[in-house]
Amino acid sequence: MHSRDFRFLPALRFHPDTPPFTPDSAGDSPDPTRRTTLFSTPILIVEDESMIAWMIEDILLAAGFTAVAMAPDGDSALAEAARTPPGLIVSDVNLGPGADGIATARTIIAARAAAGTSSPGVIFITGYADDMMRQRLSAELPAAQLLRKPVEPNALTRAVMRALAS
Repeated sequence: MHSRDFRFLPALRFHPDTPPFTPDSAGDSPDPTRRTTLFSTPILIVEDESMIAWMIEDILLAAGFTAVAMAPDGDSALAEAARTPPGLIVSDVNLGPGADGIATARTIIAARAAAGTSSPGVIFITGYADDMMRQRLSAELPAAQLLRKPVEPNALTRAVMRALAS
């Protein structure tokens, strides 16, 4: 968690037709132990723009998730994933110089498979979802979810819950 003197939640845009997310609406499992496990799953945010990374972190923490780490690029994400294997990766596609989000997520998934552990879920948040990128994502990580920037807080939280519940 990062210490900072400002918060982003008051400025977030909520779509008026989207019901607010509450921990009680988290998945369809009535088992409180399962919900607690989902909310403590390690989540790795991979985003090169710090303001967006902090916003994503704020959304997840406000929704009740407790194990959130951030990395600004592919190399940092690989190092963080080696320290604390994520149960979910929330990543931008374009991470600037170096490996992009798709390649980084594939590398983390391959390392988890080599270690004999389950693969993390993957959600990409991008402002550049052209047909070529969608085709690449479909071919390389077909189970990944794709959200467009600017992301709605409730949409992100629901996508996270879907990814963790599957």
